[in-house]
Amino acid sequence: MSENKTKVCVMCGKTIPAYANFCPYCGAKQPWLEEDEIKNTRVERIVEWRQTPLGRLTTLIIAFLIVMVFAASCRLQDGPGHKTVGRELNQYLFNSQPKTPFGHKPKIDVDKNKGVTITISKSSKAVKDLKKGKPATWNRFVSKIQNRSKAFKHVYANQLFSKFKVTAKDGKKQTLLKVDQGKIKYNIADKYQ
Repeated sequence: MSENKTKVCVMCGKTIPAYANFCPYCGAKQPWLEEDEIKNTRVERIVEWRQTPLGRLTTLIIAFLIVMVFAASCRLQDGPGHKTVGRELNQYLFNSQPKTPFGHKPKIDVDKNKGVTITISKSSKAVKDLKKGKPATWNRFVSKIQNRSKAFKHVYANQLFSKFKVTAKDGKKQTLLKVDQGKIKYNIADKYQ
């Protein structure tokens, strides 16, 4: 191709050298045109049509539709469902065991609108030890919840999954612990120290 021939940029419409692979003005990749294609009236008409307002609008609409189809196939997820999060927490906190220092089968409720609620027994060994001034088991539990809450903050799109509340289930409900995004908001252990 000779140096003095030109073509029109497919994106911005400015005149550029015919040998250019990219537009020096907008950086858009240019189709490679052979010498005989430059003289081809059909190619010229297509390139000219893309420079018209209708041609640009059509190009934008097609690009938008392609992006929408791609986005629909790769839509963002909130993460796993509440049952999956509950099972993972049961494994992490209680090793999926029915008998724990926090009572028989502690209950874990995961709600995408309220966060995570863990219900333990008020008469459990861990709570009794805490009241007697032996907080070791309770402190390990609090540390695990705090770590999981902090991890959930960075893993899930729904930030409420990182909001934990531990309540006692014997008789009247009592809040024992609140953790939000890894930060302890309330800990009943402070009352006994």
